[in-house]
Amino acid sequence: MTNRMKARGDQYERDILKLARRSGFPFAERTRPGRREDEGDIHLAPGVIVQTKDQKTAVWRDWLSELKSQRLAARADHGILVVKRRGTGGRPPLHLAVMPLDDMLRLLCDCGYGDHDAITVQSEESA
Repeated sequence: MTNRMKARGDQYERDILKLARRSGFPFAERTRPGRREDEGDIHLAPGVIVQTKDQKTAVWRDWLSELKSQRLAARADHGILVVKRRGTGGRPPLHLAVMPLDDMLRLLCDCGYGDHDAITVQSEESA
């Protein structure tokens, strides 16, 4: 990774952190770079990590696999991938929040919606 790419990635982490804090997550914090175990880029709230990506080409499968590893390393209940889709023609960028469907359903159950026991875990079905 070039220094320019790292600087752009670091800036995007700071931008998302600032947005999270303005949106009612005052205790959100960036993780320390260079840790032995990667625990995501931002700890948004207790049990929730965020991994940010500001790259031209999306590599969804790899990113979601990394997100799962980071969530487990952080011992977090939920992991969210935040991806910057660059704007064109003077339009602002679009920030996408991405996570596997069964993870999103668990998150919604933790918020008081749905039924945890009714969620079919995708990884268990494939095994």
